Amino acid sequence: MARGGALVGPCRPSSSVLQFSTRHIPKVEFGVATRLISELKFSTRHTFGLCAITPPRPEIILVLFAGERSAGFSKQSRLPAYKTRENCDKLGPAIVGNSRTTSGETAMNRASRRTKRIVRAFAGAALFLVCAFGARAQYTDRQAIDDLGGPQAFAARRSALARQLKTGYAILFARNDIPEAAHYREDNDFYYFTGLQDPGAVMLMDVEKGTVIIFEPQQAGRTAQVYGSNLLALPSTEQQSLGYNAVLPIGNLDIRLSALMQLNAGGDLWVRLGFPDKADGARPEVGRDHAWKFAHPYHEPLPSNLAPAKLLAERYPMAHFRDLAPAIDSLRNIKSGDEIAVLRRIGKISAEGNRDAIAHAHPGMYQYQIEARAFFYYSDHGAQGMSYPAIVGSGDDINTWHYFSNRRKIEANQLVVFDFAGSLDHETMDITRTFNISGKFTPEQAKWYAVDLEAQKAVIALLSPGHTYEEAAAAGQAVFEKNGIGNQWTGFPGHFVGFAVHDVMRPAGPVRPGQVVTVEPIVEFVDKRMHYRVEDTILITGGAPEILSAAVPKELADVEKLVGSAQ
Repeated sequence: MARGGALVGPCRPSSSVLQFSTRHIPKVEFGVATRLISELKFSTRHTFGLCAITPPRPEIILVLFAGERSAGFSKQSRLPAYKTRENCDKLGPAIVGNSRTTSGETAMNRASRRTKRIVRAFAGAALFLVCAFGARAQYTDRQAIDDLGGPQAFAARRSALARQLKTGYAILFARNDIPEAAHYREDNDFYYFTGLQDPGAVMLMDVEKGTVIIFEPQQAGRTAQVYGSNLLALPSTEQQSLGYNAVLPIGNLDIRLSALMQLNAGGDLWVRLGFPDKADGARPEVGRDHAWKFAHPYHEPLPSNLAPAKLLAERYPMAHFRDLAPAIDSLRNIKSGDEIAVLRRIGKISAEGNRDAIAHAHPGMYQYQIEARAFFYYSDHGAQGMSYPAIVGSGDDINTWHYFSNRRKIEANQLVVFDFAGSLDHETMDITRTFNISGKFTPEQAKWYAVDLEAQKAVIALLSPGHTYEEAAAAGQAVFEKNGIGNQWTGFPGHFVGFAVHDVMRPAGPVRPGQVVTVEPIVEFVDKRMHYRVEDTILITGGAPEILSAAVPKELADVEKLVGSAQ
């Protein structure tokens, strides 16, 4: 299958299945004659409205596509997108202008007769058009951009950043490498302000004017055809539809910078001077990853995500370098309404997927089977990937907090710590449940599970404006101390969530609306192979806290009832 959202079915007429990718489906509205198509499959997210016309001949099915209205891909058409078969009778009048045709099948046949010549003349061109749309930007996801508020939302973020910085120029770099055997995921900071996912891209912003230039690698030869176009290779109209009026080859970056730095010697050049974060790691954790590399005598000279700051300092010593990260973090910490909507969706998908996995759990299965069941659910319901590798700990592995191997068999009556969540539109989630694989906690297991859950609830109860994270932490600590395990309390039991699972900043000070934070106290006894972790992701609102992961049970009796219930 071609990469970048290309169609499979129409380009192979002998196929028995017409199948579309799960992401970029352009808005296309026309009739297409396809041969020997016995099944039509579409994605579970953002599908076409579709009506299939009764075959005028056994070997042909005439299909009307009334596609998504995705801004920036094509002009609006008057043909409405009817989403159900019951509305197919309306397609006849919509096309042939005959309102007397009321039967769905009759309307379709009439449309077929009136449009057969047009279909034959334009089917080839139409299929070419559809397939050509599959070669659009490989990684930049217009649907994700729209989910997060559209190009105007990213422009607003840049404006907010400029207001904080006040002077000089700001520069942000995309990743410059492709991950191994995984979907490309853009640098969080670059994506937050651009919405673009293009390896090797750079954003340069004039802070005082608020203008932006995007620099992109030039794609030589058939690169765009094979790997999908980057922003530079797209028509200027599409660049503008994404919010960018100036897109230049990456080779022009130093030409532009050298002129600006010479004209503004000593001026501010804002760049991220510290560590990035990543989907499954905070900035300090990325720094730790680098430290592990540096400990090896044959490490790479400098990690690619630190190289830009070093090279800029070497090339432009006249500039006054300032760190972008504090301003970025203050903006990323408070989620917009569009971000919250996406977080609610991925919270629900992830929780339901975990619930399904626990419902199918039973003694004798392997850890990876629990992971697989949940991950299938995430993907089948529109998630783009995982927020972090699944943790399915049991037996000897249960006290390894970040145990990712998931290769062991789970024996009867063993505790299972299941920590897993999906990712959508760059937003992440974090959920953990602990259960007995046989469906019934032992008395000792039930005791400590109840303590962990009580502490979690005590913390969550104070996550509302007017309280502090320190107050919330103290409430949970009191539960631990009451039960004789106060020495296991290590501070606020959680972290912020957003573009990274361990998102920017640490929970401290006043609780603020728009923050998203986990609560995950841990009770464990290594000598007994016991580990209890009940974790939810919480949205801070103007009132009571909202549990984004509530779709998977956590009350002790409900958890016991859920385990293996699908058998």
